[in-house]
Amino acid sequence: IKLHQAAMKISILGTGLMGAALTEGLINASHDVIVYNRTIAKTEPLSALGAKVAATPVEAITASDATIIMLSDGVALREMLLNDVTRVLLKGKKILNGSTTTYSEIVEIACVVAEYGGDLAEMTIMVSPDPLRNKQGRFMIGCKTIDESYWTEILLSIGESVNRLGEVGEASKAEAPMIFASIFIPVTVAYAAAVAAKMNMPQELSERYINMAIPTAEYVLPNMLARDYSKCMATVDSYASAVTTAIKTAESVGVPTKILKDIQDLFRSAAERGFSQKDGSSIFEVLFEPNANDK
Repeated sequence: IKLHQAAMKISILGTGLMGAALTEGLINASHDVIVYNRTIAKTEPLSALGAKVAATPVEAITASDATIIMLSDGVALREMLLNDVTRVLLKGKKILNGSTTTYSEIVEIACVVAEYGGDLAEMTIMVSPDPLRNKQGRFMIGCKTIDESYWTEILLSIGESVNRLGEVGEASKAEAPMIFASIFIPVTVAYAAAVAAKMNMPQELSERYINMAIPTAEYVLPNMLARDYSKCMATVDSYASAVTTAIKTAESVGVPTKILKDIQDLFRSAAERGFSQKDGSSIFEVLFEPNANDK
């Protein structure tokens, strides 16, 4: 597939960890990037790199050839796109959702966007923030056949592979099991690390055995052992949103949700302790030093 030769005007709505990394990747690929975030301070580092800052989502969308939305969940996506001000300006606009949604949420929102003359596609990002910055992105997309080349060209400018799974909703379906897996990994590691620490197991032994038992522990265990959560792959708030989406998905297919609701309480407890914007591995603190308010 031939890549775009000319820079495009692309807006990013939502500049959290993944939105910021996506913005950096697009700037590095020579696109003109417009960013919007409800907390404007989060756009300042991106402005320093050359991004233009929009005051509102409408300003960003209207000024762009393409818009990519990177919010927490389907509720936030609906509120941003389908409010009375924004939805009437969607005609002719191409929008790509990178927010975590359920299948039914994204299909329903796409239908409403279409009623107002816009086109909503979806993507699942298969890598962490750093590869996005360095043109190593991998993506799954759900979109109309006619829009496949459009979004593929844009995403290949910052990545290595784009796989269209079908119409809108199919990427959310494929992402669903990954959401469940990603939620349980830090919880499993945190429980193992908290128990080992409380039993006064030598750290080098607990690290060895936990890594042996849980192959992906290497991504979260070092933070827990150091009790330093500043190096962030996914925030506590983003995990909490992912759990909410997982609960909705589980309910829609008749899978029990009690354990998910307990996990949700765990991440909420971490947020209440001030870790909301720290790495999700900080749930270790709730388990290692529980207090009376922890459920």
